[in-house]
Amino acid sequence: MNVVLSVESLRPPLTGIGRYTLSLLRGLLARPEIDEVRCFLETRWVDAAALAAAAGGGPAPGAGETAAGAGGAAAAPRSGPVTLPARTPGWRRRAIELAREAPGAYPLRAWLRDVSFARACRGIGPAVYHEPNFVLKPYDGPAVATVHDLSHVRYPQFHPGARVAYLNRSLPRTLRRAQRVITDAAFVRDELIAETGVAPERVVAIPLGVDPVFAPAPPERTAPALARLGLQPGRYLLSVATFEPRKNLAGLVEAFGRIDPRLRREYPLALVGARGWKSGGLEAKLQALVAAGEARMVGYVPEADLPLVYAGAAAFAFLSFYEGFGLPVLEAMASGAPVIASNRSSLPEVAGDAALLADPEDPDAIAAGLERLLADASLRATLSAAGMARARAFTWERCVARTIDVYREAQAERR
Repeated sequence: MNVVLSVESLRPPLTGIGRYTLSLLRGLLARPEIDEVRCFLETRWVDAAALAAAAGGGPAPGAGETAAGAGGAAAAPRSGPVTLPARTPGWRRRAIELAREAPGAYPLRAWLRDVSFARACRGIGPAVYHEPNFVLKPYDGPAVATVHDLSHVRYPQFHPGARVAYLNRSLPRTLRRAQRVITDAAFVRDELIAETGVAPERVVAIPLGVDPVFAPAPPERTAPALARLGLQPGRYLLSVATFEPRKNLAGLVEAFGRIDPRLRREYPLALVGARGWKSGGLEAKLQALVAAGEARMVGYVPEADLPLVYAGAAAFAFLSFYEGFGLPVLEAMASGAPVIASNRSSLPEVAGDAALLADPEDPDAIAAGLERLLADASLRATLSAAGMARARAFTWERCVARTIDVYREAQAERR
């Protein structure tokens, strides 16, 4: 089986969709039934095997413009930043660079990618096209799309208007064209069917996995990486999320400010993530806590250090308003960090009984959960053990195997 995989989401910094795409790519390369993986990046093919290795410190995809990636190649370990080709000659590449800055960039960039993709796919032979980032490009063959969530429908105020308009216009076409649609959780599958009327037999929920690099680690191992970030092993409350309104970091900060000051000093709040859309208000809310030494805006952490940051946390908080899956919750549990998460969307499905849950719109409920977690070492130990046991049920191997089954279904339906 040949696979065409869109990899635009692998441009750093990696978000959850980028991690999904990278793990999927590595898993496909390791499977004997996959003959070839062709990776498409904005205007051209990039070397699949080199791209998969780049995040593990291997050679970055260079100037090669042809597809590669023979099936059966070993998946590289996940660490370090992904390095993608820096430049490609040609008007399409330059046009996409300009489109990033232009008003109405979403439809313009999408159109340029569609043109480039359609041209690149001419004459490649039979292959299943998988779009891991919502919207299919034009393709005359079996196609699979992963729709991670419907946050643009449920919470449009948490996205730029251009993004919402683009998804509202483009996603219905994708749902009509795709032979199969993948969601990360049963919650999103049910929501997608109810909201769009897509046939239930065409939508498959496939849970994500957790990379083995996320595991408990002793203080002597975590300390060097944490020292670079101004953190101490076992002495901080961690949250990992892009700094944007949907992640409700402002609500977390407000709730943290209501807990016992002694706990705030003993376990300062560490916010890890890249700056996103409308992060200015969050930074303003943090100022007093930062000045008191009770919070730290760590920012983006290199992929190599992220597992150590999880493993060194006293506890982990993820109070997002809406998630299609909530991969950070799974990574924290696998790392042994006790978790408090939202009681909304897919998060209860991921956390199960292995985490405290709280209403993300109730700062008092969040504060009560944080105090309970940080003040009770026995509870933290119980949740840590339960979280590690639950995380073992989520593997990328299982996710990739089920995804290949979906490719087969798409091929059969297309025929």
